[in-house]
Amino acid sequence: MRRFPIAVCSAVLAAACSSQKPAAKVDDSGLARLNESQMEPVDEARIDEGRAKDDLARARANEADARARLEVAKSERAVADAQLKRALAERDLLKKQYAGKEQMADVDQEIAAAQDRIKASDLKLQYLQQMIGVTEAERKAAEAHVATTDALTEQAKYRAMKAGNAPQAASVSAADVDQRVAAARANEASLLKDVAQRRNAATELYGRWQQADARARSLAQPTPVPVPPPISEPTQH
Repeated sequence: MRRFPIAVCSAVLAAACSSQKPAAKVDDSGLARLNESQMEPVDEARIDEGRAKDDLARARANEADARARLEVAKSERAVADAQLKRALAERDLLKKQYAGKEQMADVDQEIAAAQDRIKASDLKLQYLQQMIGVTEAERKAAEAHVATTDALTEQAKYRAMKAGNAPQAASVSAADVDQRVAAARANEASLLKDVAQRRNAATELYGRWQQADARARSLAQPTPVPVPPPISEPTQH
C-alpha cells in the first residue's frame, strides 16, 4: 500500500475542511431593531431572491419539457425507419415482378424521401439532445443565481444591521459575507458562460435540422400546381 507523507495528508484534510466551511449567516433577530427605511434594502434583496426561485422552477420545467420532446422525437425516428423499410421491401417486390420503369421510379423516390426523413430525424434528435444539455446548464445557472441572491440577502441584512447599530451584526464578519457574495457571483458567471456555449452549439444544430426537414418535406409533399378559378366565378376583392 502506498504511503503519503503526514504533511501532505494534513494539507489535504485542511483544504477539504476549508472548502466545507459553513456559509456566513446573519442573526435575523437584529432586524427587529430596524425601521422601515433601514429594512428597505433587505426587503428588495428578499424580493430578488423570490424571483430567482421562480426562475429556477421555470428552468426545471424547461428541462423536463426538453426531455419529453426527445422521447417524442425518438418515436418519430422509429416511424421514419419503418417507412424506409417498407419502401425498400416494396422495391424488392417490384423487381421480382419485373415492374415498369415508372413504378420503379416512384418507389425509388419514396425511398429517397424516407432516407431524407431519417436524416432530418437524426438531426432533430441531436438538436434535442443538445437542448437537454442547454436546459440542464440553465437549471444549474438558475440554482447558482438563487445562491447569489441568498448571499446578497445576507449581505443586505448585515449592512442594514451594521448601519442600525444592531449588536447581532457582530455574529459574522463583513469579509466573510462579502467573500460569499463574490464566490457566488463567480460561480454563476462561469455557469452562464457554459449556457451560452451550449446554446450556440444548439443553434447551429437547429439550422441544420431545419434545412434537412425542409428538404424531406419537399420530397414527400410536392408543391401543387395552383388551379385557376372557373371563368364564371366572380373575382373577390
